Amino acid sequence: MTDDELARALRRLDPARTPVDAPISLDAERRLREIVGRPGARRRRPRLAIASAAAAVVLVLAIVSGVLWMPAPSAQALTPKPLVYSAVADDASRVIAEAQRRLAESTTPLAPERRSLSLGWYFSGSPDDAEATVFRREWVDVRWNENLSGSLVTIAAEATNADGDTVPADDPTPGTVVGDLQFVQNQFSPLVRTPPAPTAEAMRALIAASTGASEPLAAGDVMLGVRSLQSEWTLTGSQQSALLDVVAAAPGLRVLGVTNDRLGRPVIGLGGIPSAAVNSDISLLISTETGRIVGYESALVEDNPNLKLPAGSITDYILWDVRDRKDAPQ
Repeated sequence: MTDDELARALRRLDPARTPVDAPISLDAERRLREIVGRPGARRRRPRLAIASAAAAVVLVLAIVSGVLWMPAPSAQALTPKPLVYSAVADDASRVIAEAQRRLAESTTPLAPERRSLSLGWYFSGSPDDAEATVFRREWVDVRWNENLSGSLVTIAAEATNADGDTVPADDPTPGTVVGDLQFVQNQFSPLVRTPPAPTAEAMRALIAASTGASEPLAAGDVMLGVRSLQSEWTLTGSQQSALLDVVAAAPGLRVLGVTNDRLGRPVIGLGGIPSAAVNSDISLLISTETGRIVGYESALVEDNPNLKLPAGSITDYILWDVRDRKDAPQ
């Protein structure tokens, strides 16, 4: 990928907002170069950097489309309402043990796959959005091969309001490809090239590598690592169970309660805050039907005056295990 091709790819990430001749921020270009990588070069993962290609490009999209423009003083960006949880009596160890039981009992055959399909929403604000009340969701489809070629395609999904109800919205219409990055052999840079071993030790090492966090890994650190792995792989039940072992051992883990996720699926939520000085409270959503990790959300711990967002505002959410939806990319 040449410099000119890289520039065009970044500008295509959000055609609805970004002028064709808009300058690319140096940080955006650096982040995309990190996930593209260079053949033969060993790449160090910085502390709490987003390790997965999908997550990194989503962050680039947010940067290019306006987060770093700093909204004007009169701008106010609203975000989707936080999920409402009902308390449960079980502690975190029992919640995870129950999820692992369901994973072990599953009869659905599933092999690890170098693909991650997710449906998500990611905060981006600009001076033009005085009051953002419609939220455009996006499909992020990552597919890659053992020879490190692959693709990352971002597709516009339906729009919702703050309550999560589908609403009419302007272009791009659902199904429109808004980003298409192609990786030639040895260009894609995953967290791990071969299927992760279904052991807690292997998963803990991958999570530590993806976040750069020191032991003991805090609950929020582990959840960031889970996001990285899930954004590159479709994992088996035994692999997810091993991930949950790492989650269970993390200090600071909280049980949030039961709720329905943003697709109406019954889930139980676990919460944690990363060890680094970041303004994020992470939630991991586990299906109460399958035991699989099906969602990730991030919210502000404190007010963010630059973005004019109060504490508790949702900054992004990601939903996995979504291939059965009629509008999902095939």
